Amino acid sequence: MAKINITVNGRRYALGCDDGEEERLMILGQKLDNRIKDLANQFGQIGDLRLLVMSGLTMLDELEDTDSLVEQKAERLAADVRRASEDAVSAARRQQAQAASTLLEAAQRIEKLADKLNTGD
Repeated sequence: MAKINITVNGRRYALGCDDGEEERLMILGQKLDNRIKDLANQFGQIGDLRLLVMSGLTMLDELEDTDSLVEQKAERLAADVRRASEDAVSAARRQQAQAASTLLEAAQRIEKLADKLNTGD
């Protein structure tokens, strides 16, 4: 298990993480620190706990917005796939009907030729 130190609002925190996750955790820690700094600049040093709560709430709000956008996009993509599928099925049915008609015409011509051959015309 790896250990790293991050700084949030001027305080150092020692954290443990899985091996190989150190860089990601450092980046996340930096993002959290930046968020806290932005809030502290807006509202002043109102206390670490309050800043962390506000940071968590703003991040969750953004996550909810992102989830909603992803869900809307997924629904649009699913509708597009359904439409494309329906169009493909319709095209396949038209082609199948055309192929059946062509085969029927060919069979009729073959019957006429067979009749001519049998009657000697």
